[in-house]
Amino acid sequence: MRRLGLVALLLAGSFLATPRASASDPAHIAMYVTPWYNSSGPVIKIGQYSSGLASRNPAAFVATIRRMKAHWNSLSFLELYVGAIQLYDRGFRNEATYWFYSAQYQGRLFAMLVDRNKLGTIGNTSFELYHGQEAFFTLAGPTINGFAFGNIGLLSAIVVRVQNENRSVPNMRHIYEGVAFVNDSRWPSVNAELNAGLGKLAAQLNDERTQIEQERRQNGTQARFEHLTSNPFPGGY
Repeated sequence: MRRLGLVALLLAGSFLATPRASASDPAHIAMYVTPWYNSSGPVIKIGQYSSGLASRNPAAFVATIRRMKAHWNSLSFLELYVGAIQLYDRGFRNEATYWFYSAQYQGRLFAMLVDRNKLGTIGNTSFELYHGQEAFFTLAGPTINGFAFGNIGLLSAIVVRVQNENRSVPNMRHIYEGVAFVNDSRWPSVNAELNAGLGKLAAQLNDERTQIEQERRQNGTQARFEHLTSNPFPGGY
């Protein structure tokens, strides 16, 4: 099982790199990020949706996801990441890709808007969230991207959708209570920068499609993920 407790620094790279094959089961994301998520169980501690996301009852799980989607603009990146991981593990992998890129966007936005002078240390909510968003991305990303890059056309469409849905900044102080953020006047420009980066990613996916597909074949990723399918999620992908 892969583990990442606290990441020392927020990586300043692009939204993703071309995923490579790894030794773990491509159909399951085995990971944990304390205290919010452990795939063994699973154990989920992210608030009101925890029990539904962890439920082994398929109907209860789907109902929880649909309830979360009804409150989409108020979800934290923790809720989005855990939703993405559980969707992937249960076979809704295209829907998981949409949730993962939405989570990645919101996680990076949090890291860019949080007041880094007031993060505190281990045990402080701001500190834990700041490093937690990178932990979820680092651990879940290779598997979800490993699958998602098998269909560049759909992935590009999802990236464009996520970009369009995030033109404005959500109520960060409501979503992350008790966290200190930079002055509100800076939020629009910071979000515009992040949003533009996602637009560049969509263009890159289309422009470099042939190269990406070739790299997947060469590094073994295509062979590792090509047998996986995606169940259609009701009202989603």
